[in-house]
Amino acid sequence: MNKIFQVKDLVFYEEDFVDDIKDYEDILEIIQELSPDLDYETIEVAGSNGCCDKTKKNHLVEVIGYIDENDEFITKEERDAMGIMAMNKKFDLFVITVHKCTACSKWVISILE
Repeated sequence: MNKIFQVKDLVFYEEDFVDDIKDYEDILEIIQELSPDLDYETIEVAGSNGCCDKTKKNHLVEVIGYIDENDEFITKEERDAMGIMAMNKKFDLFVITVHKCTACSKWVISILE
């Protein structure tokens, strides 16, 4: 199995990705870079899990950041560290979420812009 990234003890494999992984190469680079500092929580979704329907529980990884005026991704922490310099710049909210089924290990990436 081809490991894409790991968050704590949770491993994400290419073979378990639900969509076409090539469509998410830029996003995966961000997740891979930040993965040593990321965490996850277990949640219960309201509707169908969209994969095996054996559970409504997912592991959720969330990356909160922004796209700056140069079309670069920066984390919330990086923006906060800019202090007053951030006030004169334009930032668009950009949230990456990764949902992984607790039963079958299938996973997806969602983006909120």
